Amino acid sequence: MIFTVKKIKPSRRFQQVVDEIETAILNGKLKPGDQLPPELELKNMFGTGRGTIREALRVLEEKGLVSIRAGATGGAFVTHADTAKLTEHLDLLVQAQSIAPGHIREFREAVEPIAAALAAGRISQAGIERITACFNQAEQAIHDNNPTAFLEGDVAVHVAIAELTGNPLLTAVLKMVHEQVLGTSETYALTGNRNLHDNLEDLRDLVAAVTRGDVEDARQRAMEHVRKFHGRMNAAKGAT
Repeated sequence: MIFTVKKIKPSRRFQQVVDEIETAILNGKLKPGDQLPPELELKNMFGTGRGTIREALRVLEEKGLVSIRAGATGGAFVTHADTAKLTEHLDLLVQAQSIAPGHIREFREAVEPIAAALAAGRISQAGIERITACFNQAEQAIHDNNPTAFLEGDVAVHVAIAELTGNPLLTAVLKMVHEQVLGTSETYALTGNRNLHDNLEDLRDLVAAVTRGDVEDARQRAMEHVRKFHGRMNAAKGAT
């Protein structure tokens, strides 16, 4: 593990420790699973106090860049990048009603047509098989009159489309929205056989467009699906 740092200026003790370690993680000098040097060694490396090192490690942990483990074999370890922290903040925003259904709809109308178009343009045989399997899961759930399983299949279809874009940013954000908000919140739960069947047919059209590689139709189907879904949701709840 190659990890060198600069001695820091007194006025920037806390922040520069964070910046130096963060940069080393982001540029690959420190990789997921690597253990940072012990506090005393970090203290000597940076030429600062142990309190400054502890505060910097706390901030890095808050950012999700390192995890702190206690015990004889513990220490600070570089973490694998994931959406856990982002998901946690999104959950809090939704619970605090800072993100309303209207915001979710605007986001989906802006992003999901793009994702569907990209997925259609980059579709492979493996992708066709995957998204078809997800849709079949949702369709079987309708036949079984199982709304919970249908929701799982619905979410799986949208996550598959996001992942088929090949864009990690689109994938991370759309996966988070579908799995942590649309797939779990009662606010977005469709009820009634007619609504569920109509939603399935919209999914069918979207999946068909993506699997045959029709970029423009996939874009249009995704937009229609989002608008119809939120329209049905609002109507079911008596909203305008």
